[in-house]
Amino acid sequence: MEGSFLFKITINSDFIMELSFTLNSQRLLLRPFKKVDVTAFLEAIHESMINLTTWLEWCHPDYTEQEAHDWIITSQLSWQHNYSYELAIFSQNTDDFIGTISLNNLDPMFNCANIGYWIRDSQQQQGFAKEAVNAITDFAFSTLNLTRLEIVTHTNNLASQHTALTCGAQLECLARHKLYLFHQAQDAFVYSLLPSDVINR
Repeated sequence: MEGSFLFKITINSDFIMELSFTLNSQRLLLRPFKKVDVTAFLEAIHESMINLTTWLEWCHPDYTEQEAHDWIITSQLSWQHNYSYELAIFSQNTDDFIGTISLNNLDPMFNCANIGYWIRDSQQQQGFAKEAVNAITDFAFSTLNLTRLEIVTHTNNLASQHTALTCGAQLECLARHKLYLFHQAQDAFVYSLLPSDVINR
């Protein structure tokens, strides 16, 4: 299945997305998930369990290898159908798995998408989230020709809010019941990024 399909992004019909796709930054390599990533992905989840379970509903203490495998397969299908683009984040120097970042809620009608990300506990406080967000932002604007990106954070997720601001995102509003987590509607901050926000970065 890996690398066996390619398709056109509806937002920029001139660009063909493949599972062999990669993004490189100064220290990081970002690429689609592969089946061989299951073990590293699962280890990062369990290492970061306390933090992840606070914000990600799919994460739970008994998260299994089969669930990790199923998630990777689902992420590949999401690429195939243009639902979202999840990227694994690796260190260019050590090949260590650092976390994930995604473009999701792709909306061709309004030419926009959301950015989501998490960094494993042992790799935090090193600027990796900012570096990954900057890389995927440049790709979204320059290659996909998107005109707006959003970062939606829970009101208590201070680390994610800090990352959004350091990447040049503008806080637009506190949106009531923007998130639905753990069977409950919750307020969230909405940050936006436009091409003009990053042109002089």
